[in-house]
Amino acid sequence: MTDAQPVDTTPLGGDWGPHAGTPAVRSLAAMIAADRLPHALLISGPVGVGKRDLAIRVAQTLLCESVEPAQGPCRECRTCQRLHNPSQPSLDPQHTDVEVIGPGTLCAEPTHDHRNTRTIGICVIRRIEHVATLTPFEADRRIFIVNPADALTADAADAFLKTLEEPPEPVHFILLTAQEAQLSETIRSRCRSITLAPLPADELDAWLEYWAGTAGVQIPEEPQRRAELTRLARGRPGWLQAGLSAGDPVALRAAQIDDAVRIASADRAERLNWSDQLSGRSATAQTVANIELILDAWSDWWRDLWLCLGNGADSLTHTSQRERIEQIAPMYDQRHITQFLEQIQRTRALLQQGVNARLALDVLLLSIPSARTSP
Repeated sequence: MTDAQPVDTTPLGGDWGPHAGTPAVRSLAAMIAADRLPHALLISGPVGVGKRDLAIRVAQTLLCESVEPAQGPCRECRTCQRLHNPSQPSLDPQHTDVEVIGPGTLCAEPTHDHRNTRTIGICVIRRIEHVATLTPFEADRRIFIVNPADALTADAADAFLKTLEEPPEPVHFILLTAQEAQLSETIRSRCRSITLAPLPADELDAWLEYWAGTAGVQIPEEPQRRAELTRLARGRPGWLQAGLSAGDPVALRAAQIDDAVRIASADRAERLNWSDQLSGRSATAQTVANIELILDAWSDWWRDLWLCLGNGADSLTHTSQRERIEQIAPMYDQRHITQFLEQIQRTRALLQQGVNARLALDVLLLSIPSARTSP
């Protein structure tokens, strides 16, 4: 197969997923078709853009029982089904030769407890190094998906380098990250990089139709609600699929906005109490992920208030909240909203750096702009 025709290049090339028609995935498919896939692959892109989905599709393609796996995974054979269960899409692969490595993964030390950790330590890498030398149980190769790779501690990253440089022949490593700059240059230089960008709105909407039909998921029929859903996704098919599989993302966002409005008018004690409820006793990776979802919602909400003050109402994300936005926006100073939006971004960066989630959230909530008593 030539580089020009590795896969179906239409936006709905189902076997290769929502990014099937992009140069990044076409190049990846060509490498697999030519049996030139490197042992270390780095897939980067925004949270929810579809990195994990693509990694699973790569693993399926490499292990697929189809007679022509280079065309992409069949997604129907027993092996493909074990790597991706359509009824439980967030479930890790159930295959002895494919493993997802992340915070909380088992390590080489039986006494270690990583249940509440947000990083991937050197003890985890030591176990991977050992397992990678073992003969695969079922397939002809082993595949490790490191998600997120930026969770590797400095010691773990250093230890991982040798394995990336000289991996056992039947082993592939697929590293995923939304923060490529957080990875060391030495790690990045030992991987073939694939970058997934957000999809244009029309391609995202086309994929949504295709995916919803195959997954049996209901999507909004009302044009306004559908358009708002697309704006919320910001070109990220993974975000759309996860949100729609769990319920109604637009309704969830409305609830998050209710919280944003309530907390903005709350006193100091109530804000700190809410921070305690969100962060809990220990900030696990899941806790931080939940907080980041709230930060996404707040960033969009306060941006809408800012746009309304600046005569940018035609660019609102939450068009279903237009009346509310127009009522609340005049209560704030646009400059103060700008400062708060910057604080949200700083808080997100601090969380990604492993700073205490409760402390970072406390600072954010206490910096919410004060509303004027009258517009």
